[in-house]
Amino acid sequence: MNEHELLSPHATKALEYGLAVGYLLLFVPFWRYVSGVGRPSRVAARARALFGWFQVPDTVWLHPGHAWARAEGNRVAVGMDDFAHKLVGPLDAVFLPRVGERVSPGRRIFSLAADGKTFPVASPVDGVVSSVNEAARAHPGGLGRDPYGAGWLVRVMAYDFPRDLKSLLSGEAACHFLETIAERLSSRLTPELGALAQDGGTPVHGIARDLDPECWDELVRSFLEMGGGRES
Repeated sequence: MNEHELLSPHATKALEYGLAVGYLLLFVPFWRYVSGVGRPSRVAARARALFGWFQVPDTVWLHPGHAWARAEGNRVAVGMDDFAHKLVGPLDAVFLPRVGERVSPGRRIFSLAADGKTFPVASPVDGVVSSVNEAARAHPGGLGRDPYGAGWLVRVMAYDFPRDLKSLLSGEAACHFLETIAERLSSRLTPELGALAQDGGTPVHGIARDLDPECWDELVRSFLEMGGGRES
């Protein structure tokens, strides 16, 4: 009796069926692995890590151009958010408006200068400048250490702050906005910054220059101009 006679036709069919089922059971998880189904992408993982770099307190409202606004009695304090500080890096100068000057949403309220480049930042509110931060003007390099506190730049007597809030973001909406920004940046990370993001470390202060040394100013403008930033 040879080996083929040991199996009946029914047993042969059963064996073939079992092999087919086993193949499918092994193929499905393999396909899911190679196609990325059911596991987070590298971009998504790095975006989550990047998001942890950018902070925003619950007390402020964010403008898409990365200025923030906070009500202080009958005035509104305005500054540059943590993301913009980390993107640009240490500043050489800040150009602030004059007291009494009119500011309006979508138009420049102040400008940042770094490495010979100047970046206008759009106002989040409509009103008249009531005061400016002279300490920030005198010592711009340290503004990023406390962007939502001592780093305020302008106080405005707003005409209708509740109306302005309709175009601003806070709470979960602000967090989602920063997550989206982090996702945009994550695809451009260098290997060094990518490893840093995965480890939950602190990025260089001036991410744009690390990502694109030749055209870093264009990268900065691509984010700041989301909110307008037109010259007044």
